[in-house]
Amino acid sequence: MSLTTFFQFTHTSYLPLPPTKQPTAHLSGSPTPKLETASQIQQRGLETAVKMLHEPELIISLNPLVQHYSIIPPTDHARLVNLDRLAPEFNVTLAPTPSCSQFSASTNGEFVHYEIIDKFTFLGGLASKLMTYRACFRPLYDADQTMIPKVYGRDSIGVETISDPGNGVALLGKWTVSEDGRKPGFLVLTESVQVHCNVFLGWYVRGQLGEAHAALHKEFGRRFCERMVEEDPGRGSDGKAGRTWGEMSESGGVSRVGTDQMQ
Repeated sequence: MSLTTFFQFTHTSYLPLPPTKQPTAHLSGSPTPKLETASQIQQRGLETAVKMLHEPELIISLNPLVQHYSIIPPTDHARLVNLDRLAPEFNVTLAPTPSCSQFSASTNGEFVHYEIIDKFTFLGGLASKLMTYRACFRPLYDADQTMIPKVYGRDSIGVETISDPGNGVALLGKWTVSEDGRKPGFLVLTESVQVHCNVFLGWYVRGQLGEAHAALHKEFGRRFCERMVEEDPGRGSDGKAGRTWGEMSESGGVSRVGTDQMQ
């Protein structure tokens, strides 16, 4: 009897887009703030969210379990994630992918590797343990195997990651951002994760991932809103944003986290 279990979960959160602004009177001689249309705001939101997904160190640091991380040089073969072993396990091709200018750490779309230290708690929080593992990231292009609609053609739609915590545990994660016609004014951040692990660890892995990644999604949403304000072309010459954080929060909240679906 096999002692390995396989399960997956999909975690979805909603990223609020700022509302359009109506023209207002301004002082004579001062520059007229540039106002965006709804479609321009949506496109800027998509570009901002994908750009954030292309920053592995941002994604890593938003995970509340992470205590420390460092990049692994590509020449340190002994410490790199063993992709020759794990890629076939998840049916992931290692063929070269298009270059992605936004994912500056990745050349020709190859994986960028990190060593990460997480802090896990157990026994109801009475005890904890540090765990060192490796994970790698690369731009995600092909949405055909992610169960997520392909909307950007050959452009990168997010990020793909493979993690090797050891002890028979392995994870494949795919993060994408897309529009949702059923919910105007929001973008959809979708994280699809496949997990292979020992059957006796399954319940623990599910619980830790569910709680930690819910917090990660919420913090990603907050950072997304901050960047949308910072990059707002409607900022005036006095440095004030055309849309404030308060307005964005009132327009839809920082992040709407959906229910994990595990199989």
